[in-house]
Order: sequence, then structure tokens, then C-alpha cells
Amino acid sequence: MNISHRRRRQSFFNEFKLSTEYNNVSNTETVIVKTSLIYVKDQGWKIDDVEYVGELTGRSTS
Repeated sequence: MNISHRRRRQSFFNEFKLSTEYNNVSNTETVIVKTSLIYVKDQGWKIDDVEYVGELTGRSTS
């Protein structure tokens, strides 16, 4: 497979909902994570970097 130089790196933003509960009190936060991939010849796509971007606040959880 011939991958051009400009397509050897890809980045994606993903949203995750993280929940915790302690003493019957629960909390859920929504966080954004950026995942960067790099194409390695003869191995395919590999994770190059994972970066915590931040939290979404003031957003309805319904």
C-alpha cells in the first residue's frame, strides 16, 4: 500500500463520559481527548500521542 507523506499522520478528537460514585453521591464529567496516529511502514497505523484536551462544562446530561 502506498501512503502519501501528507496522510502518514491523522488526529481524532473523542468525547468520553467519566463517572464516579462514592457514598451514594455520583458525578459524571465529559472530557475531550485528542488521539494522534502515525502510519508505520509494514506495521500499519499506530498510536503516536494521546492528549487530554479538557472538560465540557455546562452541558445537559439528559
